[in-house]
Amino acid sequence: MNSSSVVGLRLEDLSVRYPQSSENALDRITLEIRGGGITALAGPNGCGKTTLLRAASGVMAPVSGRAVCAGQDRPIHRLPPERRARLLAVVPQMAGLPSGFTVEEAVMMGRISFHGWFRSESAADREAVSRAIAAVGLDGLAHTSVEKLSGGMQQRALIARALAQEASILLMDEPTAHLDVRYQLDTFELLRSFAHGHGFAVAVAMHDLNLVSRFADRVILLARGRVAHDGPPRAVMTAGILSPLFDHPMHVIPHPLHGYPLILSDGGGRNSKAEVRGAVRRRAGAAEDFRRIKGSG
Repeated sequence: MNSSSVVGLRLEDLSVRYPQSSENALDRITLEIRGGGITALAGPNGCGKTTLLRAASGVMAPVSGRAVCAGQDRPIHRLPPERRARLLAVVPQMAGLPSGFTVEEAVMMGRISFHGWFRSESAADREAVSRAIAAVGLDGLAHTSVEKLSGGMQQRALIARALAQEASILLMDEPTAHLDVRYQLDTFELLRSFAHGHGFAVAVAMHDLNLVSRFADRVILLARGRVAHDGPPRAVMTAGILSPLFDHPMHVIPHPLHGYPLILSDGGGRNSKAEVRGAVRRRAGAAEDFRRIKGSG
């Protein structure tokens, strides 16, 4: 399956506004998240990435428009929670795991929509949890208390909990924020296998533009609550698009081994060469003053 497969999630003229705000955080967003690929949401801070995921998952009700899952007539925010949990799984940013539980028990919470709060889990529940834990590489820690896990391992457990829901739509907000390089790559390889191999619709909000460029099939760049650019990485991850979007000089070159766009920030920022030279002279003068004072003391 590929990113042009069936629609998993559709946003129709969606606008969202936070209480006490006079402006929309999302303004008339229309887009589709299709199965079979990874869609990355990127853009500067405050552009609406997290808000879009919250609205798409039904956590936030829109002021106009709607978010709809494939095969459903009612907007997502109007569906019962247990129905929503069967349709889509969410890994929110900076989420925590409940204390006092093992990894297996915490991941089993992703199966609540199947067996409810007051019934024992079934063999199918246990199998789904076991598969999810193994998929994120925590199978040797299934009976370990979550309090004993590192931040990166806790993040993997959260992803496992989402996978255990067996929903066909995965919405993730910075899922690799606490992971080292190896597990960042492993996590995205896992997400890609679910998208490409099983037809999942995966939407990920990300700050790391190079991870976006490497793993996304489609990139939606947001600016001030609107879609600024939408397309494959090679089309939208360009210096001409990224530099004005982030208000900072960017250099984009092909990766020397894999060819995908490699984004390099200009370390000089927006300072002119004259401003940089002036700053160097000031620092040199301050250092000389310090040495003079120390020598006379």
